[in-house]
Amino acid sequence: MLNKKTNGADVIGYCCMRFPVTILKKSVDFYCDVLGYELISADYSFGEAHVALKNGNGPGIFLMETKPEDVTPLKFVFPRSFFITSSTGHVTMIEILTNDLLALHERIKQAGAHIDKAPEFTNDFGYFTFYDPDGHYFRAVEERGVYFDLKQRMSSTLKRDLTEHENQLLWGLCEKASFEQQKFLSSIISEIRGS
Repeated sequence: MLNKKTNGADVIGYCCMRFPVTILKKSVDFYCDVLGYELISADYSFGEAHVALKNGNGPGIFLMETKPEDVTPLKFVFPRSFFITSSTGHVTMIEILTNDLLALHERIKQAGAHIDKAPEFTNDFGYFTFYDPDGHYFRAVEERGVYFDLKQRMSSTLKRDLTEHENQLLWGLCEKASFEQQKFLSSIISEIRGS
């Protein structure tokens, strides 16, 4: 094993993701018109387009046109690992966040994309799975519940994302707090934002 002291190289972020696609224009339309990505650049004669989230979060995606027989659906995990146990073993997927799960589901369905599992909801999450036109597997997630509401309000008030430690503290508070205590925390944050 390489000694880190002699070699300080670490992975420090994501540059981009590259997806092979069979029909570039169709994929660009799906990512931009259906999922809401922004087209950064496209060179249809070269066979490559760059799309990214409108809010600038995460790495961009390069869609690269290739022959159908050369497309192997990407099974990639971003931004966190999530596994589904199936009869074939573990399947990895790309996990994306949305602010309106049911509206996104309807748009994807209207676009004719294959929906793998219909929307399901828990107290904290809503999610469904689908395939893009070239078979890349996605899980769309909407964060719900008091923890996610408080997290969003605190980030907005602080004008920054919460640190991992702050997230853990907030999660612990929400898990142990009664409904009345959670409402109280939420009202305090609302008052701070208003002042």
